[in-house]
Amino acid sequence: MTEEQPFLRNHWSYVASNVFRTILIFGFMILIWWSNSDGQADMRYYLAVVLIMFVFAVAVNIIYWLKTKYYFLEDEIVVMRTTIFRSETRIQYDRLASVNVERDIICRILNATKLSFNLNSSMNVTKAEAYIVLKKDEADRLRESLNSRMFDTVKTVKDETDESQEEAISLVDVSTWDIFLHAFIGMSTYQLLFGIVMALYSILSFYFGDGVTIFPIILFLVEFLMPAFAAFFRYYNYSIVRQGETVTVSSGFFSTRTDCFKLNKVNFVKIREPLLCRILGKSILEAEVVGTSNKNGMPLLCPLKDRDVAYSLFKDLLPEFVCDEQMSVQSRVSMVGLGFWVFLSVAAIATFAYLLVPEIPSGFGMFLNACVVFLYMLCIGWFVLAYRNRSIAMNESIVLVVTGSFDRVSNYILFDKVQFANVYSTPIQRRYGAARCRINMLSTAGATAVVTGVFDAESLERVSDTVMERIRDGRYDFRRFQ
Repeated sequence: MTEEQPFLRNHWSYVASNVFRTILIFGFMILIWWSNSDGQADMRYYLAVVLIMFVFAVAVNIIYWLKTKYYFLEDEIVVMRTTIFRSETRIQYDRLASVNVERDIICRILNATKLSFNLNSSMNVTKAEAYIVLKKDEADRLRESLNSRMFDTVKTVKDETDESQEEAISLVDVSTWDIFLHAFIGMSTYQLLFGIVMALYSILSFYFGDGVTIFPIILFLVEFLMPAFAAFFRYYNYSIVRQGETVTVSSGFFSTRTDCFKLNKVNFVKIREPLLCRILGKSILEAEVVGTSNKNGMPLLCPLKDRDVAYSLFKDLLPEFVCDEQMSVQSRVSMVGLGFWVFLSVAAIATFAYLLVPEIPSGFGMFLNACVVFLYMLCIGWFVLAYRNRSIAMNESIVLVVTGSFDRVSNYILFDKVQFANVYSTPIQRRYGAARCRINMLSTAGATAVVTGVFDAESLERVSDTVMERIRDGRYDFRRFQ
């Protein structure tokens, strides 16, 4: 490769987007400095400091923009950076798992698109191997060209709003109300309860205390309200489209994102059912996919919808992951371990409440008593649900492991994706021939584990036995997942 070869450079919106974030950060810094000085400090000093830092940040971004070049060669992508530290990233086309589309507010205003290049690797689970920002039409052409290499087709799912509008119909009809419910009650039960408790405490402290207590309000905002709104805006306008063996998932309000992957890149499937969602008869469908470059490698295949809708999409989209075998319930010896944890929890709650009584303000005694009783009820509910929910089933190619207590999770795992299975037991479980199994899988995060409940040890040992049998008799074929 020589410097004379044609290359691409990021669209100038790359600089604009980074500068916009810099302005927000520095604006926040000015507010903090001004508030700490009680309005007595000379504002010109702070503005001068911020202006110098801002100019420096702009200069750094411009230099980084000018010194980063992208070469799209015959068999690979080369990203050259010649700043203070020289770097060269090479990405072979046959190692690409997906080319995803991201458009933040600045990109949408300036008609630009960010393409992220994701590999068949566990190293880029949270961040793409490389990305480039181009004008929208240029990015569409580049993505179409790369997708034709990856998916062996000329026609790609490049933009569901183009000429393929009639074909690109979402596999599931998702309304704004569905996304709202998904964002606010699709979170874990513990997070939902924590947010409700913090909100109630803030209200009670306002009416019966000395005023609003800021700490529980901050916890309510950080742990409940902000994640809920973030999920709402992330999954707004959600759609999932299938063309052949390729699936395209797109969503977003302020910033939009489009993930495109082949079905054989799916490692395992999850159906999540938090307690409130389960009461309402609703489920969430997720799948871990190689090459998604998001924080957990779990693209959302179906947001919170009726259970029948989610299961129907699951069976239509990924029939090879379906397991209809009869579920095996936990051994009764599991009650010993569950009861032990309940006993420890009750003892800890009682001790904490006893120590807290002298410290609480007057008028909050009834609130504390109500919280203690509520926590005791939660412990009992956890014991009952943890025993009832945890189950397991297997067929010749799939093991279905149901975990959780308040939040039930059904994990559909291909035996061919199992790295190893570890069967272990406590002395009491061993006495009654029971055990637990830790199933470790190759995943986008390097390794993922699912731990079963307490079942008959011999039935759990079938997991590793089946994996080895499939390797020996040739049913395992690594080419299926390439």
